[in-house]
Amino acid sequence: MATSPIPDGSVTSSIIADGAVTSIKLDPETNGYVNVRSFGAKGNGTQDDTVAIQNAINAGNASRKVVIFPPGVYKVSSGRMRNPSILDWWCLRIPTGTNLSFEPGSKLVLAPNPPSDTRVLVIFNASNITISGSLEIDGSASTVKTAVNDQLHGLFISSAQNISIESVYAHDCYGDNIFVGGTEDNPSINVQFSDVRCETAGRKNFVIHFVDQLHVNRAVLNNSRGGAPGFNGANSLDLEPDEFRGSRSFYQRFDSLTTTGYGNDLSAGLTDAIARLWTLDIGSLDMRVGGTVSPALLSYGLTLKISHLTISSTDHKANYGLQTIYSQFIDIASARFDGIGGPAIHAAFNAAGGKPRLRIGSLAMYGSGSTLASGARMDGGDLYVGTIDAQDLMGSAIHVFATQSDTMVTVDNMNIRNSGTNQVVLVTSYGAAKPFLHLNNVAVFDTRAVKVKRILEFETLSAMQGTSLGTIYNPYSLTEWFATYGNFKRALRLTGGTLLPALFMVEGSPEGVITAPVGSLAMRTDGAAQTALYVKESGTGATGWKAK
Repeated sequence: MATSPIPDGSVTSSIIADGAVTSIKLDPETNGYVNVRSFGAKGNGTQDDTVAIQNAINAGNASRKVVIFPPGVYKVSSGRMRNPSILDWWCLRIPTGTNLSFEPGSKLVLAPNPPSDTRVLVIFNASNITISGSLEIDGSASTVKTAVNDQLHGLFISSAQNISIESVYAHDCYGDNIFVGGTEDNPSINVQFSDVRCETAGRKNFVIHFVDQLHVNRAVLNNSRGGAPGFNGANSLDLEPDEFRGSRSFYQRFDSLTTTGYGNDLSAGLTDAIARLWTLDIGSLDMRVGGTVSPALLSYGLTLKISHLTISSTDHKANYGLQTIYSQFIDIASARFDGIGGPAIHAAFNAAGGKPRLRIGSLAMYGSGSTLASGARMDGGDLYVGTIDAQDLMGSAIHVFATQSDTMVTVDNMNIRNSGTNQVVLVTSYGAAKPFLHLNNVAVFDTRAVKVKRILEFETLSAMQGTSLGTIYNPYSLTEWFATYGNFKRALRLTGGTLLPALFMVEGSPEGVITAPVGSLAMRTDGAAQTALYVKESGTGATGWKAK
């Protein structure tokens, strides 16, 4: 039989008593999730909700239900804050198998003036945890009344596995906003973030410790107002495993990373063996630095892969763009440096570890108003660049200082515009060290009233003898080669090998000057009829050159 519609405003049966459970007002636990409010959490920013939230988390974990956080400000405290005799340093601890869901407008706020080692949300020795929605953590750093240690973290993940976090905004923690790590023997494994935003950490925004298979889709880190206790600025990303022994390999990946503040600090060790075992892979890294004279990006002791790197010094104070010391393997598809207050790149050998090795597909270096900007300085490190585009640099575009005999720098193409004061390329060596510098195609344009004095300058004989040159396009007729001290004859290899015949450009006769195999040719820059071209016809040393 068909039923007729119920008139609006009619009473269908009887008046329902206040607080009764109906088909449209069910306790959240019976609907497949646990609501922290049903366990007594108020979310008013005044009441301490720690115990209520932890009870809800434990209940949800036991019943395998999602724990939801409706909009509200949930004040939390550590065990030792609530009871000084308790040593629990965490506020909320997430057990294995827990699912949390934070609705927009929900926030965890650390109670004022927390003691040392307090951590807000902790995943420790746990696995298979999912945090969905919009997690926000406020570390209340401004309420700290006395100096404490730097271990007051917001999100703390240690020795955990299979962790998935959709979105997290962590800010104003007196220590690190986010810490992900463990120990070398018990690291965190497979930790996934979709979206990360961090601001104003007393220490660092995001710390990578012992964690393997870390994947962050998008991270925006701003520590321009970080750094306890003054909060005048600090680094954003910090990779810092403690005394990595090299017992296993580690890998981390950021698809997109943007940092603002002092810069980033990445170091896993000193030696080649360590550097080969630790890989940080970044798709796009955009760095904007200001307020510090430290390197924008300091990195050593790991393998660093970056598809696209941009470093801008907004106030020209950063003394290096990328500084790498000890052993390092760096592979960058394209890099751009703007306004650095010193060398865009500084790569130095250190006897305590090893040498950095850099491979850059496309390298752009722009002065952008900095009166101290220069290009790549290699102090014993190796560098390969496909194309260099340098503009408005005050210093050299390339400075090679061979502190080791196997220092090697190769540039396929150089386009230099209005750069350099004394020289475009400066090559020198230390002691018996012999560098190898090869420049394939060089083009120098200078429209300034006071132009760069020369293109190539050599400070030592070893530096000159280890340099080879392809072609130079020099439309402004700049001096193309120069010896700083003038205490040796200039002779430059253009092509060829050590055992195979080679082609040289020489000042004066090559006899007694150029050591080369038989069949080599030397073109004399100051030659005349019958002395402009020489052929090495005999001998294994510097003799046997015959003028033709």
